[in-house]
Order: sequence, then C-alpha cells, then structure tokens
Amino acid sequence: MKSIEWSPASGEDAGKEFVITRMSAFAADKWARHLSKAVVQSTNKMSEAMLDQAVRRAMEEGILGIASMSMTIFANIDDEACDKAFDALLQCVQIRRGKSKTPRALLDGDIDDPQTLTDLRSEAFNLHVGFFKAAIFQSSPLAASLIRAVSPASAPSP
Repeated sequence: MKSIEWSPASGEDAGKEFVITRMSAFAADKWARHLSKAVVQSTNKMSEAMLDQAVRRAMEEGILGIASMSMTIFANIDDEACDKAFDALLQCVQIRRGKSKTPRALLDGDIDDPQTLTDLRSEAFNLHVGFFKAAIFQSSPLAASLIRAVSPASAPSP
C-alpha cells in the first residue's frame, strides 16, 4: 500500500514525523462510497448554481481539484458522517516517536497544534481522492453527467 511521510513545517508540531498509509482498496472504496453518499445527501443544502460551479471547478482541475476541495466537502456533510470520515482518515496516520524509526499508532497526546490535524486529514484525503472520485461516479448519475460534460477525457467509463 502507498505511504507518504509528512512533517509540519511550522507550528507546535514542527519536526514531528508522520507516516500516512493508504487504506486497502476495499476499505478505501467503502470509505469513499459512504463519504460520497453523505456528500450527495448534503447537496440539498447548496443552491444548484453553487453545486454546479463547485463540481465544474473541481472536475476542470481533475483529481487535484477534488483534493483541494476536501475541507469544503467535509463542511457540508452532517456531523456523524464527517466524524466517521475524519476518524477513518486519522486511522491511516502513524507517528515516529523519539529515536525510533518504527511508526506507531497515533495517540491523542501526539498532536499539539490544531492545524496539524487538519493537515494530516488533508494529506490522508489526497491519498484516497481517486477512490472518492470513483465513488461519486457510482453513487451519483448527476455528478457523473456533469463531470463527463466538463471533462470527458478524465471521466471513467461506467
């Protein structure tokens, strides 16, 4: 499975070493399907014009566009779905403590800077954005149609 190493450049957690590992394909697919369903259900809170603009912008920018919208995506879903999605992303994170080079499970006391949590979630989301894009196509014919209309070359075939 793909892993990345990440360290905050500034703040109270600067210099700490984190290892973020992508979920298995089955776990990532399940996570992405649940998240995409929550996103689709939350779209009734957004105006059609706002939704259309957001989807078009993200799809014009491809996977990086979706990744850059990750916190906007989470802001619009209900608290329970958001907590589940965030918890799953943080389960992907380990930390190297002290002189040990072996990554260990992340504990509450490992994070001092609130920005670190946001950044860790964003980095973990970026590892899974392909699964999220595929899940959107599976769960939302409307979103799939919009995506194909904007960027036919990048849209996976059904």
